[in-house]
Amino acid sequence: MPHILIVEDEATMSWALSEGLADDGFTIDTFRTAEEAWRWLQGSRSDLVISDLRLPGMSGLELARKLRRGRHAQPVIIVTAYGSSETLRDLRSAGVYECLPKPFRMEHLRQAVHRALETALAARSARRTRTARATKASNSTRIVPASNAAGATRRSTTRPAASRATRSVRRAA
Repeated sequence: MPHILIVEDEATMSWALSEGLADDGFTIDTFRTAEEAWRWLQGSRSDLVISDLRLPGMSGLELARKLRRGRHAQPVIIVTAYGSSETLRDLRSAGVYECLPKPFRMEHLRQAVHRALETALAARSARRTRTARATKASNSTRIVPASNAAGATRRSTTRPAASRATRSVRRAA
């Protein structure tokens, strides 16, 4: 089951978020500050972060910037009561998946969480596929001929044979 971090300094809001999402079967950890969440992430892994924008110390925006790339990369959803157009632009440039203005309906948050997790899963799968292809291509080019005779054999086996069958297929296509 996906693991979600909730970073919220208001205890009642943190409780409401975790209770609302626990019904969907997520594993949830809550933190009062972004620094606490960041320290936890140094030794653990999560699939999604939901953070308030304004927090004591490091802001939700700063946390989102740290979680944009690298081994901690994951979607971030920001919840805030202070969303100006400039703030929204900054959040977008930091790679925030979605910003929900407080107050919001729990159903809207659930939908955003499911979309973010599906997007992250698809991106992870695409990265694995690219890595597997690169590894396969790398492994297939590692054969180095030990002698000129071996090199000639390899060159002759990688070129298509010139035969009438090959020519007639080429004309038909």
